[in-house]
Amino acid sequence: KAGRMPPKPYNPSGFSYSKEEKSAGNFRLAVNELTYGGYWTSMDVPGSAIGSPAVRLAFFKEVGQQSDFQAVLEHDLIGSNARARRIDERRAKEVPAEAIKRPAMRVATAILMYSFGGLRRDGEQETEMLPPGITQTDLLSVCVGPDMDSNTVIACLKELKDNCLYLHFDGVRYCFKKDPNVTLLVEQEAEAVARDEGVVREKIKEMLEARLAGHNVELWPANSSAVPDKQPYFLVAYMPLEFAAKSKSDRQAAAKDIFENYGDKPRLFRNGLALAVPTSDQIAVLRRAVRYMLSIDRVKNKAAQHNLTNEQKSQLREREATEKAAAESAFLKLYTEVWLPKLENSAIVIESVEVGGMPLQTTLSEKKEARVHERVMELVTQIKKRVFDSLNPGKIVEFFKLGEGTPAKLGLSTADVVSGFYSFLGFTRLTSDSIIRKAIVRGVKECAFGYTSGGAPALGPDGKYQVMLAKVRFDTVVAEDEIDLDSGFVMLPPAIPQLGAGATPTGGPPGPTPMPGPTMGGLPAGTASIVTAGQLPSETPALQTRVELTFSADRNQLFGAWQAIANLADLAGNVAVTVRAEKADGFDKSKLQNGVIEPLREGDLIP
Repeated sequence: KAGRMPPKPYNPSGFSYSKEEKSAGNFRLAVNELTYGGYWTSMDVPGSAIGSPAVRLAFFKEVGQQSDFQAVLEHDLIGSNARARRIDERRAKEVPAEAIKRPAMRVATAILMYSFGGLRRDGEQETEMLPPGITQTDLLSVCVGPDMDSNTVIACLKELKDNCLYLHFDGVRYCFKKDPNVTLLVEQEAEAVARDEGVVREKIKEMLEARLAGHNVELWPANSSAVPDKQPYFLVAYMPLEFAAKSKSDRQAAAKDIFENYGDKPRLFRNGLALAVPTSDQIAVLRRAVRYMLSIDRVKNKAAQHNLTNEQKSQLREREATEKAAAESAFLKLYTEVWLPKLENSAIVIESVEVGGMPLQTTLSEKKEARVHERVMELVTQIKKRVFDSLNPGKIVEFFKLGEGTPAKLGLSTADVVSGFYSFLGFTRLTSDSIIRKAIVRGVKECAFGYTSGGAPALGPDGKYQVMLAKVRFDTVVAEDEIDLDSGFVMLPPAIPQLGAGATPTGGPPGPTPMPGPTMGGLPAGTASIVTAGQLPSETPALQTRVELTFSADRNQLFGAWQAIANLADLAGNVAVTVRAEKADGFDKSKLQNGVIEPLREGDLIP
């Protein structure tokens, strides 16, 4: 005993209450005193007088259940590893102010006080006794006080319900009983499952496979040969859980082996590969949740053997939903880092891409399952932008150096285009080869290059590819399904074959673009007229000695056609450029002088 003596009629030393006292609410006063420890203290369990041996002896002597409830006290309330104690210790780490309050112990003690019946039902009929247990509403009226709010009580109650081995809930009342609840059955099965972690690993893999189905992925590769090569799409290899336990050097060595090799051969499509690395702090959470999911499933399969009631089956379903939610949450946070290969000083190094401070928006599917791959792709395509789902056709010309070299490279096969983008580190990473197909369609329409199918044509002595002009698609709209990425061929406009004089091929190549200067075009922007001289009107073209092109272009088209002018200058040695421009409201003299005339003079192009 400690502190002042309690007022009458409450008598904690005897635990005897008259009908009048109980009906007057003094039983609640007794619960409150035991729960809060206002008059009784304990060195064993701070915050609850039930931790005092003297108090426990007096209490259980009164209710006549001393020996039967030893297991209840040991496992759920006052034992060294009791559930209520563990909940309070965890909460104290998260909220240090709760270290003294011990909210879970208070709630558990209050439930224990109401677990033996004896209270009369309110109303005129005083002969009917209430069943053992306490409703959530009454529990709140008992436990809520100046230093504990209702949210804390409700949170602790939920944790006690999920973790205590002898706490029962019939849908209305909470009550401690000497018989274990389904939680104990689940715990026993969990111990059996824990002895074979391989079962848990296989279940996690099975769940991941279901969530990654339909995507370009490789799950838990054992070595480099398990990761496919020469696949024309962006491939993500999800590393196994054991990968996180390795040292940093071992992980990097394993990753480089996958990036560089395909078994005993060098890997080709390394620019289309990424490794999703598991986060170590989520692995333990995931394993625990899956372990309990398996345990619950085993208990459900033995429902008849355990004589489970409908209420207990309902509790199993609730617990299963809780553990499944925990597993999905862990899946969402399991792969938040992606490794990509990059070239540095002629050697392959690892570029780590992490979520960082920008949270991913992708969460659960309609089935409430984690969208694991969608989150990884959101990271590399939107948050960090390392992989792209579109491609400018000019990048094909730029990366493959079309029009450069001696002799100039004037075309290449579409198969080489696909292979190049997925092989060469430093090229744009693409989600799939369909992006290349769209870029070729756009390049044909915008006159960046022409396209033909049926393999690579030979290049003639005149610098033109020897292919029928009717088979060349240029300056026209092409359907995506017409582009054959296996046997197609793209060629620069100067290398597109042309018919004799007077013929007008559909979508002819653009000619030299005018230099900046005062120009006026009589054609709409983007159109061109072509005049070739020195040809005879026969099926076999004669030697062509002169090319004249007249067209009108805006700023962007001018830049796009400049390569063609440079190619023509290479062929002819020099080109004569006439530029005309007209503006109805007149030119700004200052801008015209500084932006046009002076740059041309500095280049010795005009006097």
